[in-house]
Amino acid sequence: NIRAVILTSTRAATGRATDEFSDYDVILVVEDIYRYIEVDWLADFGSVLTVYRDPVRTEFGFERFTRVTQYDDGLKIDFSVCPVEWLRFVARQAELPDELDVGYAVLLDKDGLAEGMKPFTQRAYVPGPPTLREYLDRIEYFFNDCCYAAKHICRGDLLPLKSCMD
Repeated sequence: NIRAVILTSTRAATGRATDEFSDYDVILVVEDIYRYIEVDWLADFGSVLTVYRDPVRTEFGFERFTRVTQYDDGLKIDFSVCPVEWLRFVARQAELPDELDVGYAVLLDKDGLAEGMKPFTQRAYVPGPPTLREYLDRIEYFFNDCCYAAKHICRGDLLPLKSCMD
């Protein structure tokens, strides 16, 4: 049922450092995504500590979902489960979706589904510089909230302080 496996994000991007906290972001390209809705298969990778079950969503007209999995030994794997048609669609596009443009490595491709995929540019999720107005507004907000932060510290009001710090 698994036709392709793609590693994405930091571990697939060139020039990006990883450390002991770096997780694995894996796209499983399958014939039937609903075979993977239940999480019993996640234990094949270790003792599962917790799983976030992202609901099924539609992207490019195809249903997919994610399982964010934390294991007892500290390993963290985010599994995105996508249908074969999703990868065929992505491979034909002029630009990669952001989740692949950050970096990807095709680990398995039984049917050549990823052939034709564009190389990643690592421009996804990189914010552009602010406008002058946005920059000046941030400076004004900072100095305004400094006064309130000091007041909340003196009063011991931790929740309002947290709001200022955010």
